[in-house]
Amino acid sequence: MTESLAPRAPAEARGLTWQKVFLGDWTPLVRDPLDVCRILFIAGTIVWGLSGRPVTVLVAASALLVLARIVSLPRFYDFSLIVVMVLIAWGEVLGVYDSWKGYDNVVHFTVPLLVTGMIYLLLVRLGVLPELSSLTQVHQKFGFFLTAVMLGMAIGAGWEIIEWSLDEWAGANLVGTATDTATDLIWDTMGATGSAIILTLWSLGGHSLRRRPGADLANKPFGSFLTLRAR
Repeated sequence: MTESLAPRAPAEARGLTWQKVFLGDWTPLVRDPLDVCRILFIAGTIVWGLSGRPVTVLVAASALLVLARIVSLPRFYDFSLIVVMVLIAWGEVLGVYDSWKGYDNVVHFTVPLLVTGMIYLLLVRLGVLPELSSLTQVHQKFGFFLTAVMLGMAIGAGWEIIEWSLDEWAGANLVGTATDTATDLIWDTMGATGSAIILTLWSLGGHSLRRRPGADLANKPFGSFLTLRAR
């Protein structure tokens, strides 16, 4: 009897695999380690507030993390937002900005690095900016890269405006010297460039702009999820 030449479906992985632990959807409410991190962040905010300390920054950050959960960001960008919120919000309430001189540079590099791509993806979903796959000419693809860089730089510049406004209206004393502001913008630009590179590679890889369900990934062999094409 002739064997069928049709490709066979991959066998379902048995037991607990790293894919199921990190990429699989555990339950509808708590899907993966990112949701665990989100819950821990919110729980920490509640504990911090019950101790009688200011929680405005932490509450705002928690709201952003919940919003990211609702819009189903791709896992990489969801993770990026969590890291950024920890750096900014907890760095502020724990006084790390004051105790570690270089922390400000770390934040000014990391925030554009991790947030620019996320904002670009959201703008693509809204139809404001194009996906790389829809651009056919080399100069258009280069324009995609430049747009991502400039978006990250704009995020950094906008933050400097916010800091100046808080100084003027609330006496926050966030802005230092002109050299400090220029240094912040340089770190912002480096982070934005790194983000543009990541976003370009992400787009060239054809990855989805939305979080893939865990069922699509839980039984895949190691590394195969990196080559999954966007739908």
